[in-house]
Amino acid sequence: MLSPRVHFKMLVFDCKEVYVGSANLTSAGFGMKGEDKRNFEAGILTDDPAIVEQAMNQFDAVWIGKHCKKCKRRELCLNPIL
Repeated sequence: MLSPRVHFKMLVFDCKEVYVGSANLTSAGFGMKGEDKRNFEAGILTDDPAIVEQAMNQFDAVWIGKHCKKCKRRELCLNPIL
């Protein structure tokens, strides 16, 4: 996804578990840059079926461009879907 509005990080494992969080998927985001150079992040890893389904639905909505028509940042999208 190249939408400038997408900031969430989400990993779905076999449609059974999901991680949703704020950390960028980099060494700094995961606290590997050193004890005094860590970011403050939050995230959740869950296998709760209701949360997994909601997360997958959110991802799918963004992926298929459900929100593109109303987006006020279309000029920033490299490849607008709609």
